[in-house]
Amino acid sequence: MARLETRDQPTSRAEDATEEHLDDWFARRLQSQGIPSRLGGASTSRLLALGGLVLALLAFLWALSSVGAHTSTSSTTPNTNPVTAPTPPANAGGGGNGSTAHNGKVRWNNVTVDILNGFGGQGAAASAASQLSQKGWTVGITGNATGITSTEVVYLPGHRKEARVVAKKLGLGSPVPIAQATGVPADATKGVALVLGPDQLTHATL
Repeated sequence: MARLETRDQPTSRAEDATEEHLDDWFARRLQSQGIPSRLGGASTSRLLALGGLVLALLAFLWALSSVGAHTSTSSTTPNTNPVTAPTPPANAGGGGNGSTAHNGKVRWNNVTVDILNGFGGQGAAASAASQLSQKGWTVGITGNATGITSTEVVYLPGHRKEARVVAKKLGLGSPVPIAQATGVPADATKGVALVLGPDQLTHATL
């Protein structure tokens, strides 16, 4: 037994020396050819580092694209605030200097009526103004006109609706635009005028 153990030890040491010699020789051969003797460790670490760099770059680009998309969406959001149209005045289109009621209809006692003496009778305009005031009419100025053969209602442009209400209430004929009323100056009234003829208010319904 002792002899066998003594013989085996030199053999084992020789084999180990041979293996180490071969490893060194192989490593020197690889290095002489420019090839690293240990490829595994260096290559793996480089690949891992490269992969981490690529992932970090992709994450950065994704973050930039997300922020840009959010900004563009916010900037193109339409303004949804409602636009409120201005409310027209209560008497818009009525042309009746405060004579339009809340329901849009013109009331005869809200229309200011100017009185004109169109036939030359003494104090005719003042007398008619007094009569109308006593009956609840709103009387304006008094003045004169010429050449009127019968009592009529005249009006300035924009006051036709009020003139029709006044003429109907008094039982007179259709009102006449002041431009077509012979002998009535254009500045004789501010809107609607009752022009007295020789018949004055004898045929009027007060």
